Amino acid sequence: MRPEAQPGDEIVAEEAVRAYREDGAVCLRGAIAPEWIELLARGVDRNIAAPGPTAQFYSGGTAEADGFFFADHAMWQAIPEYEDFIRHSPAAEIAGRLMGAERTAIFFDNLIVKNKGTADRTPWHQDIPYWQIEGAQVCSLWLPLDPVPRENSPEYVRGSHLWGKTYKPKSFYDPDSDYSRRPEALDRIPDFDREREKHEFLSWAMEPGDIQAFTGVTVHGAPGNTSGRRRRAFVTRWAGEEARFAVRPGHMHPKFPDCGLKHGDPIDCETFPVVWRKDARAA
Repeated sequence: MRPEAQPGDEIVAEEAVRAYREDGAVCLRGAIAPEWIELLARGVDRNIAAPGPTAQFYSGGTAEADGFFFADHAMWQAIPEYEDFIRHSPAAEIAGRLMGAERTAIFFDNLIVKNKGTADRTPWHQDIPYWQIEGAQVCSLWLPLDPVPRENSPEYVRGSHLWGKTYKPKSFYDPDSDYSRRPEALDRIPDFDREREKHEFLSWAMEPGDIQAFTGVTVHGAPGNTSGRRRRAFVTRWAGEEARFAVRPGHMHPKFPDCGLKHGDPIDCETFPVVWRKDARAA
């Protein structure tokens, strides 16, 4: 297994870039300073108290209850702490350097909360089949706000982004069902838990400030939370200049019907503003 990348003088070390592009996922240690974690934690409290229109309550009742499994999406323009992080933290540059992009736009943000006692696992999936985007320059940064043992951390199928495969998205409510009826001739995603001897899996114990970065087509999933503490993760989804807006039939989540983009347009508008440029930080 490739060793973990450690931060150096560069914001993203060459080793991390190589691992991201060859493996499809990489762990960056200490990439985000504690003050950003504290800021996001305040934003998460605000978000849970006032969920957005695309919030999903998978299980567990109230936010204080064991087994609470909650996600929300595209809230950065409504939550000032999220917007501050997205516009001013190193996240946009980290994503851009990993993708080899000249610029990065924020596609959307994603809060995922699994309280202790959450048995529900996140099924094996790729991200892009759920979203209105396509192209190789799509990067997610998974940032935990709490310590996460390796056995409760996401898992990635190493090299799966290079297979040239796009699988049917699965339902997070019923992992045995497809997410929606889609006319594309897509294969059902394999049960990688039954194929563990055929693949190499990447997973890391995490501390607040570490980042897991992965591509839009890297196959990944996550177990429930048996750690005895809640697991909050703030995930930012980034697009490089080569990514394009995608209008697909069937249900997409989250959906951006009013963003003003047409199929094939670059990801660059008021809904998805450019945050970082290689030659100069975006205003």
